[in-house]
Amino acid sequence: MRNGTGEILRRLRANGPLSRAELARRAAISSAGVTKIIAQLNADGLIREREGLGHAIGRPPVAVSLVAGARRVLAIHLGAGRLQVAFSDLMLGLGPARSFEFDFADPIREIISATADLAAEVLESAGPDRGMVLGVGVGVPGSVDASGRVNTHSILAGWRDVAFADAFEAALGLPVVLEHNATAIAMAEARYGAGRDARSILHLFLGKGIGAGFAQTGAGERCAPVEIGHVVVDPGGPACRCGGRGCLERFFSEQPLRDMVGDQGIPRSALVGAAMRTEAWLGVYEHLLQALSTAVTLLGPERVVLGGDLNTAPDAFLEALRRDLPPRVMPQQRQRLTVERTSLPEPAGVHGAACVALERFFYTTGPAAALRVQRLAAST
Repeated sequence: MRNGTGEILRRLRANGPLSRAELARRAAISSAGVTKIIAQLNADGLIREREGLGHAIGRPPVAVSLVAGARRVLAIHLGAGRLQVAFSDLMLGLGPARSFEFDFADPIREIISATADLAAEVLESAGPDRGMVLGVGVGVPGSVDASGRVNTHSILAGWRDVAFADAFEAALGLPVVLEHNATAIAMAEARYGAGRDARSILHLFLGKGIGAGFAQTGAGERCAPVEIGHVVVDPGGPACRCGGRGCLERFFSEQPLRDMVGDQGIPRSALVGAAMRTEAWLGVYEHLLQALSTAVTLLGPERVVLGGDLNTAPDAFLEALRRDLPPRVMPQQRQRLTVERTSLPEPAGVHGAACVALERFFYTTGPAAALRVQRLAAST
């Protein structure tokens, strides 16, 4: 259940600066309630007030805005062979990211240990401001349990039931929440990026594999992973690591595209463009359209956002999707459907992990509850 403080914080994030009267109207909270919440946020150093908002006659109303640097979260992104860690402020402003390379074949305990060590070093760099860090968001390659604590299944990494949250909380003394990588990025797009003016988005991400995340921010708000890479596009096609046959990932992911291009050393950023120049492209593109149109028809996003190596694909690829995708979905969907590149700067996965932490430990619960959770994690 959402509380009034969280509602005020979300309104300031999305629409600030706002007057108290406007906050009361948008958040559907009484003026007295808004005044009480604002007083506490002000005392905690989370907001600033200034006069001069609007053009009212007489004394101008006081505008309230968030102080982005008043609190921070730690973001950890476990990508395909690369681990990245960075701080984020309350408006998803990232500090410098630190990283190391790893192999999914490495023992998971070694990956967890190395990640915790790097995250501890980053936390140490905060010095006396460490107490302002509310918690840790972790983006992982695969499904996550409903509590946001266990990476239940990752086809890409071959992991099952990895309790990352328990391990990182024990090592760092901070509360931890997990989310599927592509879903976390979709959340960040929806709240801070290309999806801010859309009620729902599908974030399509090409890397080592191809995945997607769905984020709906309007009525019935929800976020979920979309295993688009394992939509069957050719039932007689090659075997997939998921146990099926003819999945999209067997045609449209890094290694199949490299094989199609015939150049194992080509930069990933140039891979889609090179694939588009091959004779096999039209068939592979058709498979992508088949899976993507199925996902759009079932989920009904207003916007498809292209991330990862799709973000660096030629303009001709974006134009083709804008032309070819709408006719394959329901008429009422195509009227509002748009296709855009991601607006999140790299590292997008770290932005996603930070967004997950901000949602859990600040914008939903409010800062007071977040600090109570932090103290509880530190004492266990």
